[in-house]
Amino acid sequence: MSLPRPPGPSATTTRINVDNLPYAVTLFELDLEYFDVDPNRQIQWPRQMGGAIMPRVHGVLLLYDVMNRESIMQLPDTLNALVNSSLPTVLVATKCDNPENARQIDTEAVAGACQSCLAAFKTSASKPETARKSLFALLKALALSRQGSHASGYFPDNADDDASQTISSMLRTPGIRLDRTQHAATFFDIDESDAESYRYSDEIPILQRTDDMVFERPNKKTGGVTFDELVDRLLAPKMSRADSNFSDIFLCLYRKFAAPGRLFSAILTRLDSVKEDKSIHYLTKTSTQLRIIEVVAKWVATYPGDFARPAVRNRLEDFIRHLSTEPIFAAAAQQMRKSLDFNVIEDDDTGWVVDEDLEEPQGRKDSLAPSKRSDYSDSFSSLGVDDSVERRPSASSSLQTDYGVAGKLHSFQFHSYEDYEREAATMVPTSTLPLTKFRYHIFMDTADEDIADEITRIDWVMFSSIRIRDLVRHVSLNADLKAKCKAMQNINRMINHFNHVAKWVSNMILMRDKPKHRAQILEKFMNIALKLRQLNNYNGLAAVLAGINGTAVHRLSQTRALVPTDVQKRFARLVLLMGTQKSHFAYRLAWENSPLPRIPFIPLHRRDLVSAEEGGQTLVGQEGDRINWKKFEILGEVLLPIMKSQGAPYPNLSKHDTARELILDCLMPTDDEEIYQRSVQVESTTGTPLDTGKKKFPWFAK
Repeated sequence: MSLPRPPGPSATTTRINVDNLPYAVTLFELDLEYFDVDPNRQIQWPRQMGGAIMPRVHGVLLLYDVMNRESIMQLPDTLNALVNSSLPTVLVATKCDNPENARQIDTEAVAGACQSCLAAFKTSASKPETARKSLFALLKALALSRQGSHASGYFPDNADDDASQTISSMLRTPGIRLDRTQHAATFFDIDESDAESYRYSDEIPILQRTDDMVFERPNKKTGGVTFDELVDRLLAPKMSRADSNFSDIFLCLYRKFAAPGRLFSAILTRLDSVKEDKSIHYLTKTSTQLRIIEVVAKWVATYPGDFARPAVRNRLEDFIRHLSTEPIFAAAAQQMRKSLDFNVIEDDDTGWVVDEDLEEPQGRKDSLAPSKRSDYSDSFSSLGVDDSVERRPSASSSLQTDYGVAGKLHSFQFHSYEDYEREAATMVPTSTLPLTKFRYHIFMDTADEDIADEITRIDWVMFSSIRIRDLVRHVSLNADLKAKCKAMQNINRMINHFNHVAKWVSNMILMRDKPKHRAQILEKFMNIALKLRQLNNYNGLAAVLAGINGTAVHRLSQTRALVPTDVQKRFARLVLLMGTQKSHFAYRLAWENSPLPRIPFIPLHRRDLVSAEEGGQTLVGQEGDRINWKKFEILGEVLLPIMKSQGAPYPNLSKHDTARELILDCLMPTDDEEIYQRSVQVESTTGTPLDTGKKKFPWFAK
């Protein structure tokens, strides 16, 4: 690259001439370990890199380390995905300055197995020109492909030729040097104009959107949107995933600026308007009515507490009564009736906009009747009367429970937030079992999988007991209102449990006096952390890492020296994954690409909500009557993945009583200073344990 200094952790850009044409080459780093690669599909790139929009990729440099056999483990799947994506690839072997008899990988054999690559190169730190050759080989191929439409079959979607072209390359996660990586890839982009294709699309990260992307242009001067404009979009036909996302976010967050009665009145007004419109065909009219009623049914099923107040509940009952008189609307009426009768309980409105008592408008009874009957029942497939009413996104979750009778498993169904809340209330630490040598043997005899499963089961129950709305209130309410809001206890319980697990890990490691015993416990927790990563339980993983990397444990050099090197290397990758570099970039990338089920790292997402909440006002405009929907779009970027995660429970998590007792019932110090003093006691700053008792052989003393 002919750079004046080594590249830093951020993107690096330089200009290179290829065939007398200037190219701006920008380097990003990306570790293949941090996103899933399906060999049977096209490779799925992250939406953004280092806080910037991810450009379209046109070429790849695929790197592996000849001194590390593990670095080629993902090469076959990655190459298949790159072939499916029609991306030209150059294979690059690093650290080839080491003698061949010391290498773990035969570069010739790897090159022979990777026939789909354009070329294979060997690079070494002592010869920078070797790395430059691989880069220029790919740049040359990209340049040739631009000169003629038939020059190469790799570029079916090339943009128009320009005098000045831009190439962006993407390496591993920024900050991780090439000489320490296991497997990495470099990706090239020819044109930056693809970013424009994301405008007004839900694929673009909300933090990267401009004002024009969030608001319609006529509203740019006045700022914000009106409540009626939002209701119109809520009831409009769903033409894209962005429209569905809007519906989810609006129903979740509208209570910050409007009361349920106001929204219900606006919806009924639009039903009146449709009924009175004589210019549209009756089929179109009925279809529109069905679409609006479906929105109401979704609202009642998802947030039944909005209808707990008598005034709004009475209006909804009258609405359902009118619906039930028409066969076309009977299915929706039956489902809403079920939600109203069994699920509407007094909701905690702390911090929300509430209704005043409203008088029932007259002349509503005929507003729902279609001009003629027609068979549109299929439009309500999502409102089937046989489906159980959803109180939470996952509808129900089956968790197996082991009560120790011949290993028999019992399955319990959790259908609602209340079910999860009652179960989570039983998972408060009791501090009854002392940390003794007996407890150490029980812990060591318990399988890593059982402990990881139990940590995940507890985290899932606590995570599922949290209503999405309450996450927003937890960052927007002041301390006095939080104390009054009972729903906050679910979030506080999960936060407290996170801290409990971290301190439990530290205390378990410090339980024994001898370094070899502490090393065994430390190694076991490192393996448990890996199991939690495989379960996509990022909250539990972060808690275990916090306990291991805390000051009290991190300083135990004698203990860490006894942990096998391969275990420490695997653990180091987990530390990088959950590291704070570039605003937790590695975790965000892994979270976005993790399959369901999964549990988010709650403290980080809560911090994102704080930033979004404090970053803008809810109401804007000269009169303060317009809604700053851009703020809610940003909140939605944080909340939508969490909603999706709550909708996919773990299918086969079983309760392990022994692991549960170890996690929740151990009697241990919780004061950080007390834990640190225990660390100094077992391993002093000089590297030897402190002798707090009498000398064993006092007769040798003079």
